[in-house]
Amino acid sequence: MVCLLLAAANINAQVMQENVDFNVWPKGELNTAFAKYFIGNSYLAPLDAENGGPVNVTFEPRCRNNWHIHHKSVQVLICVSGRGWYVEQGKEPVAMRPGTVVAIPAEAKHWHGAARDSWFQHLTYMTKVEEGSSTEWLEPVGDEEYDRLPGGEPALATTDPEFMERFDAFAFGEVSEQVKDRLDEHTRHICYLATLLGCQGIDAYRDLLPAALDKGVTPVEVKEIVYQATAYLGMGRVRPFLDVTNSLFGQRGIALPLPSQAQTTMENRREAGTQAQVGCFGEGMRDFWKNGPDDSRHINRWLADNCFGDYYTRTGLDLRLRELITFCFLAAQGGCEPQLKGHIAGNYHVGNDKDFLIAVLSSNIPFIGYPRTLNALNCIREVEATNAK
Repeated sequence: MVCLLLAAANINAQVMQENVDFNVWPKGELNTAFAKYFIGNSYLAPLDAENGGPVNVTFEPRCRNNWHIHHKSVQVLICVSGRGWYVEQGKEPVAMRPGTVVAIPAEAKHWHGAARDSWFQHLTYMTKVEEGSSTEWLEPVGDEEYDRLPGGEPALATTDPEFMERFDAFAFGEVSEQVKDRLDEHTRHICYLATLLGCQGIDAYRDLLPAALDKGVTPVEVKEIVYQATAYLGMGRVRPFLDVTNSLFGQRGIALPLPSQAQTTMENRREAGTQAQVGCFGEGMRDFWKNGPDDSRHINRWLADNCFGDYYTRTGLDLRLRELITFCFLAAQGGCEPQLKGHIAGNYHVGNDKDFLIAVLSSNIPFIGYPRTLNALNCIREVEATNAK
């Protein structure tokens, strides 16, 4: 069993190289000379040693150097591959991705190293070097301190390699292969984010959001998914996802607030929302806001002016994608079958047909499980049966 776990861990370590191509940026030799100042393995590849040029430093996942200070010199780090962190005492950690540049002031106490689930490569060189410059190595960065970084719990690939190997093979291998003809990567990741909001999978959302951005889901699209979820989940359940999104955007250097996507005012939102309802469900919704018992008619008005007028009218997502993410919200949270059937019909109206919705459900099985998937599938079958009459 131990051998199997070690083998699985090695497989996951290879997977975690994440865009680190050692043919592009050389890994170099094991950093034995400075090993006592590192936790984990690092590697050094001088790029122009004869002339004192920059050195490419490679860190394995979770590897980091000790706290240290460069006296009378400035160190420059340029991330060229993978993901890592720069941490300066008294300041917020800086997430490093390819292209991130950090100039470390002389006398600043700091450390740098790889993310928990990725290899990391940065170029480093010294500048503004004064006479008497030196490096003072200090205390190690222990696991407890390291794991306080955002998303800093140990990666499941490290703690549960056997489980994650099987989960990843199913979710991102077998399942994605099944749906690839109906769902492109961009749409599939939009559905993942909406589904994880619906089932309150905030930790999985935190893990998948970077991949969604890498697959082409724009920051505006992400925010629109989160905003619209408020109408179907409530602010009490959406707020933590908004915080996670803002935190990750900050790490990636995405300036907030994003450009406004609002297209309505408080004065015209009801009319615009009604038009959005008509666009999703047909002319039968034209006067829906006026209908219903006297004691609850205001809710139908709010559906028009708030749910549809405040959210569906925004740019960033078209009506087809807005109905699709609503389908994901409702299917994932369960217990909303009447509303889910209504929005299945809405999806049909905007062009998301039965086979497409089944592909979406199939793609989301790893995140919501079989019972909610089968309940949603039954809703599709019932809508199909009604339409056939």
